Amino acid sequence: MIRNQRGATLIIVLVLLVAITVIGSLAIRSSVLSLKVSTLSQAQQLLLQNSDAALFKIEDPDQLMRNMALNGMFGYIKGEDNVGKELVFCFKSGNTNFFSLTNSSLISWNGTSIKNDGLSSGGFCKVESGFFTSGRSAVITQIAVKAMDTKDAVDFQYMQKGTDPESSKKDPAQMYTIYATSIFPNLSASTLSATDLNSKINACFNSRFNSIPSTKQAELDVDIATANGKINDPATSAADKATNEATKANLQLSKVTVSSCLSNLGVPTHTQVANYALTQTLSK
Repeated sequence: MIRNQRGATLIIVLVLLVAITVIGSLAIRSSVLSLKVSTLSQAQQLLLQNSDAALFKIEDPDQLMRNMALNGMFGYIKGEDNVGKELVFCFKSGNTNFFSLTNSSLISWNGTSIKNDGLSSGGFCKVESGFFTSGRSAVITQIAVKAMDTKDAVDFQYMQKGTDPESSKKDPAQMYTIYATSIFPNLSASTLSATDLNSKINACFNSRFNSIPSTKQAELDVDIATANGKINDPATSAADKATNEATKANLQLSKVTVSSCLSNLGVPTHTQVANYALTQTLSK
């Protein structure tokens, strides 16, 4: 009878247990990864659908005349005093009216920093109950309307063929750009606490432009270079350096758009941009 036990069976069993554990862990990781990919894909689809829904509301022909009124989204922003500004409002599920001037805000530039005190503060979206686009409280969509930069227009692009603008008394085309920015805050990849993250998301919505024209970008770059030169000038006093540092910070901050600000926070974001030209149609 063999009395010596070498433990080969135990070793084999342990090896098999380790192999099963590794295979099981890999299977779980693969399943979790697939679930994350599927969730993100569904989230992106939901963001796209919400942005589309907002644009469909804007394109509603039954609301066009109302939107062209002085207190409508197109009529208000086309005024001479509002050139270069953005009219902002939140697409809320509970609103009976898609757009209301009393629940809109205005973003403008005062020469050194962004101003957001035009109209009211009620137009900016917030990560709070009542600001979501549906009862599921998943997606928030903010709309921004601005008059399109005329430098981007093509000569005679929206003129009706066979007409003369003087003899026909036809008004020139009115061109607008719409930005629909949707976010999924609950899927944010951020290490910040929920309170801090929500505060920063709100700041992205209420303190950023959606788009900065190339001409304005060039002006900002010149102003930043000028402020930087004064900061590095040995003859500049400490007080003036502090002032120029603040000016430079504001100028650099103004170059960050809403979508860039949100993306930097790790918030799933989708921005849809649409250009509209409202023209008169002449018929005999």
